[in-house]
Amino acid sequence: MKPAQLKQDKSAYPAYLVLGLGLLVLTWSTLLGPSLPAQLADLGGPHQTGKITATWLGDSHQPEEGSFSLQDLRQLSQYSLRDYDLAYAMEASTSAAYQKNQSPAQVLGVNDRYAQFQQMNLRSGRFLSFEQENQQVAVIDEELVQALFQNGNVVGLEIELYGREFKIVGVAGKDRSLIGTLTDRGYGTVYIPAKKLLELEADAPITSLAVATKDTGTTGRNTAVLATALASIGQDPANYKIIDYNLAGLLMEQGNQLRHFGAGTVAMVMLFSLLRRKIKGIDHFCRLRLRDNYWWEIIKGDAVRLMLGMAEVSALAAVMLLVWKSISFSLYIPPQNIPNELIDVSFWADLIKKGIETRQQSAGYAAPPGEVQLNVLNTIQNWNLFLNIFLGWPLFLLGLYQTRLLQEKLLKVEVFCSIFLLAALSLGTALLWLIKMPLVIETGEVLLIFSSVFLTVVTFIDRRAADGGFTSEKSS
Repeated sequence: MKPAQLKQDKSAYPAYLVLGLGLLVLTWSTLLGPSLPAQLADLGGPHQTGKITATWLGDSHQPEEGSFSLQDLRQLSQYSLRDYDLAYAMEASTSAAYQKNQSPAQVLGVNDRYAQFQQMNLRSGRFLSFEQENQQVAVIDEELVQALFQNGNVVGLEIELYGREFKIVGVAGKDRSLIGTLTDRGYGTVYIPAKKLLELEADAPITSLAVATKDTGTTGRNTAVLATALASIGQDPANYKIIDYNLAGLLMEQGNQLRHFGAGTVAMVMLFSLLRRKIKGIDHFCRLRLRDNYWWEIIKGDAVRLMLGMAEVSALAAVMLLVWKSISFSLYIPPQNIPNELIDVSFWADLIKKGIETRQQSAGYAAPPGEVQLNVLNTIQNWNLFLNIFLGWPLFLLGLYQTRLLQEKLLKVEVFCSIFLLAALSLGTALLWLIKMPLVIETGEVLLIFSSVFLTVVTFIDRRAADGGFTSEKSS
C-alpha cells in the first residue's frame, strides 16, 4: 500500500493518542520526581535529611542483648555523641480509651527531641518536653481524636492507656499527603515519654535511635561515628539497620538526575542528527558547485550562504555542549557495591549472599515510621524513573513514528505537542496539589523536556528541515 493510500485509509487518532500518552507520562514524571526528595526532607522534621538512624533488627532469640537501655542512651549523650542532637523511640500497641469510647492505638515512647527528627505538624498544644519525661502526658494524632472525641479541642483532657490516665498536651496533624495515605496503619498514634512506656511495658525494647549529622557528603563519616558510638556501649553495629538520610536523599535525587540525563541524551541525539544533516547539506552544496566553479568563485558568490550554514553548525555544536554540561553529574554508587575488578565472580556471589542474609535477619523487623516513609518514597521514585524511560519515551517515539507514516504535517504535530504539554503540565501541577505533595518545578528540566520533544518532532516529521536548503539545489 502506498503512503498516500495509507493516509486516506487510516485514521490519525490512534497515533495522536499514543503520542499524547507518551507526553503525559514524560510530563508527570518530570513534575513528580523533584517533589519526592522535597517530601523526604519535610517528613524529617527540622533536621530534614541531616540525620542518621540505627534500628535494631530484632533478633527474637537474644532480645536483651540487641536493644538500647536508658543507661546506654544516657551514656551516648554524655560521651560518644555529646556533640550531637539525638532522639530515640520504642513502639507498642494497646487500646486508648476516653469515657465509653475505645480505639486501638500505636504507642510510641519517645524523648523530647523526637519531634526534631520526625514531622509532627502540631495542630494544637505542644510536643513532649524534657521536664515531662517522668509525667503521664501524651500527644495524640488527629485520627485518634476523631475516634475518641466529638471535637478537636482536646488539649487538657485525659485518655486512658494501660489503665492509667494520661493528660493530652498536644495534637499532631494527620499526614494527608500521598505518602501519609500509603503509610497509614488505620489507627491512631500516641506519643508518651519513653520512661513511662518502660514502666508500663518492661519488656518493650528501645529499638530506634536517630542522630543529627554534621557531614552531608558521601565520605561515610556519619556511619563511622554512629558505629563507633554503638560499639562504645557494647552493641554490635551489624545488629542494627543503619540509614544515613543524607545519602538516602542523595540517591533519591540521583534518580531525578538520571531522568534528566535521559531527556538530555534524547536532545543531544536529535541535535547531533540535525548537525550531521547540516554538515552533509553544506558538503553536498559545495560538491555541486565545484563541478562548474573554482573554490574562490564559490566563496565569492555564495559567501553569505556558506557563512550562515557554518554559523548554524557552530550554534548546534555549542548547544550540544551546553546540554551536556547541564545534564552531566557524578554518579554515586555505594562503595560496598563496587568490586576491585569488574569480572569478580566471588564479589558478586558474596554480595548476593549478604543480601539474602540481611533479608533473613530482617524477618520480623518492624521499621520505624521514618523508614517506612523512606521506603515508600524510594519505591515511587524507582517506578517513576522506570516508567519515564521504558514507557514515556517509547510511547512518544512510537506516536511520532505513526504520525510520520501517516504523513502528518509538521505544524499540526507541533501544535498538538504544544497544547498537550501545557495541558499535561497544568494537570500534573493540580494533581500534585490534590495529593498534598510539595510542588517543586525544576524549570531547567521542564524546558529540557519541551526542547527534547520539539527537536524530536522536527527530526522525525520534517527530515529535510535540517539541511538549510543546501541539498535542494539542483545539480544542473
